[in-house]
This record gives sequence, structure tokens and C-alpha cells, in this order.
Amino acid sequence: MATAIVGAVVDAIEAIRTRRSIRDYQQRPVERKLVEDVIEDAAHAPPPFSGQMPWTFTVIEGVDRIAVLGARAMAYARELNPAGGTWAHRPESKAFWNAPVVVIISGRVEDCCRAGQNLMLSAHARGLGTCWVGSPMPWLQQQDVKAELGIPNGVSPVSVFCLGYPNSIPDPPTRARPTITWTSST
Repeated sequence: MATAIVGAVVDAIEAIRTRRSIRDYQQRPVERKLVEDVIEDAAHAPPPFSGQMPWTFTVIEGVDRIAVLGARAMAYARELNPAGGTWAHRPESKAFWNAPVVVIISGRVEDCCRAGQNLMLSAHARGLGTCWVGSPMPWLQQQDVKAELGIPNGVSPVSVFCLGYPNSIPDPPTRARPTITWTSST
């Protein structure tokens, strides 16, 4: 049993350290079963209380449909900030990076973030790429957009992920060691 646990820890650490935000996707669709498996893994995140399902998942498929939604999100962001200086004003930016699938997790922030981390690692382990996008959030919070996308009443979109097969994977960024403050009783 210990060997299996040690092997799983190494695999998990490798996944954590090799996952990248993907902003360049192949245009081929992702099989629904694969998306469902990734979402099932995401739902294994720790809930606030045993037996709760504190999040909902909304899946949008189709490069063309997602591109139209992304253009609407960018237009909304430009309307909110007409003077510029935001992601929507940068020529290289895209709301959903041409991904063939977008997954929206709705619920409480802390719960959706836990599920989102699992989603990214599961996708990476299965050969898919993800990018956690926050820029379209103001647009996704609108009631008419939530209704159009089938996001249930009573929950708010919190975490949004592009999902698909990577066209390219960026080099790892240089990361500084984190600041650690130790407090002890002695």
C-alpha cells in the first residue's frame, strides 16, 4: 500500500509542477466522456461539509459558439472600460483563447476554487490543457447571460476554464521561492 501512495504523490507533484496555462488549442472537439471524467475528478475536491455538492458545472462546447461568446465578453469589457487599459483592449487577448470547451464552475468562491484546481490537474494528467480565465467574469455575472448559458438560479459563476488539446505548451516560468513565515511555541 505504501508504494502505491508514494507513486501517487510523485505523480501529483509532477502534475502540479508541469501544468501550464494553455492559450493555444487544437480545434478538434474534446470527447464528452473525457470532459465528464475531468469534471468528476474536479468534484472530488473537499466540500465544506461531508455529503455536500457545493458547486455546479456548466459546459459550453464548440469553437464557433465559444468564439461568439468570447467576442461578446470582450465587447462588454470594453463598454465597462472605454478608456482602455484592460485585457479586452490588448490585441493578443481572447476571452476563451479559441478553446473547443469552456467549463464554468458556479457556487461559493472557496468551493469553486478547490474544484477548479482539481479540474486543471485532472485535465493535465489526461493530456488536455486548461487556462483559468477571470476576464470574462463581469459578463458571465449578468442575469441574461447566466440564463442563456443555463447556469442555475441561486449560484454565481466563480471559476471559468478553457479546455482542449494544446497546440503548444509554454516553457515553465521562473518562479521565486515563496516567502515562508514560521511560528512555533518554543
